[in-house]
Amino acid sequence: MKFDLSLEQYEIIYRVVSSLGSKFSHGAGSSCQFYNVNAAYLIKSIFNIEARPVMGAAFILLNDNKFILSFAEKDGDKFYSSPNGFHCWVETENSFIDFTAPEYSETAVCKKHNQIIPKKMFQKNKHAMSTDPYSLNDVGDFYFCANESLTERLIYQIYSTPAYEDFADICFQWCKDILKNNTKTLPIMDDLGNETKINLISSNLVDAW
Repeated sequence: MKFDLSLEQYEIIYRVVSSLGSKFSHGAGSSCQFYNVNAAYLIKSIFNIEARPVMGAAFILLNDNKFILSFAEKDGDKFYSSPNGFHCWVETENSFIDFTAPEYSETAVCKKHNQIIPKKMFQKNKHAMSTDPYSLNDVGDFYFCANESLTERLIYQIYSTPAYEDFADICFQWCKDILKNNTKTLPIMDDLGNETKINLISSNLVDAW
């Protein structure tokens, strides 16, 4: 299967949004909106691929212990997404992409699970999705269920935040600098003229889910 992004391109975007997210968002395992909203902008603006962030319920089977990382709420046997239980990912015409995937171990810890999960790229063809959350059998199987009303509401809130355009521009400029000059450190000036240096994290992705 041909991916929208190469592993190298995915990794560059991940390293940028994670490096900035560790300073300006909730950090590893808890920043799906920051990562994937900014990543969608980078995919579109730098790689010329139509992409959008989407919110909803998500389930991914991540190891041979049959551990399923889930982002949803449950009422009886029914799963649903809400402001208190959802995930954010990126959708292109053909693919689901999640830039929090290299931090699924940290996400599992945040959810009170202790699991060994390798650092991999998540970029899946839409046709590969399982039919429901109960049909995940093999490592890498997944089920995403978009919530369009929740997506619209949360994206509006994000785009209405004054800092959004600043972060999008910072991500864009740093990603371009990495592609052109392999820039590993980014100086950021605050409103008072104070400089903060953000170092690009290492990632060492081993493969794709």
